[in-house]
Amino acid sequence: MSEPERREQTPEDNQGSTSAYATTAVGVALLIGAVLLILTTGVPVSGIGLVIGGAACLGWGLPQVLNRHRHQSLPAAENSKERELLSAIRDNGGSITPAEAALETSLTVREADTMLSELAGGGHVTVESLNGALFYSLPSRRDPALEGFDQV
Repeated sequence: MSEPERREQTPEDNQGSTSAYATTAVGVALLIGAVLLILTTGVPVSGIGLVIGGAACLGWGLPQVLNRHRHQSLPAAENSKERELLSAIRDNGGSITPAEAALETSLTVREADTMLSELAGGGHVTVESLNGALFYSLPSRRDPALEGFDQV
């Protein structure tokens, strides 16, 4: 999920995660209640209804909670891959091809190509073609049109 999508997350999405946590908590409480009931009465059958209810709550709630945590960790991983790619461009003299990026990072050629295209689309890198190969370069820090002018 991209940063803008995360910002535009609707209250229903947040409510879904809240109900997943609540359902998981109820499931745990029901199972604890079942254990206490069985220990108190000494009759295993006495807690079967609580066990079934607790298992149902955990069966629905726990996968929802785990899925939410997995999706929350993705942006951090994408950010580290982007940083790794940008560092590879810098370390490669400021210009790189997707294949070179794949050799110098943990990205595949397809991932590197996709990320470089997205960076180019956002104006963060420039694209040049040389002998049929696309080179992605960091923008120069100094504009050639400004050469000869003193900075203030």
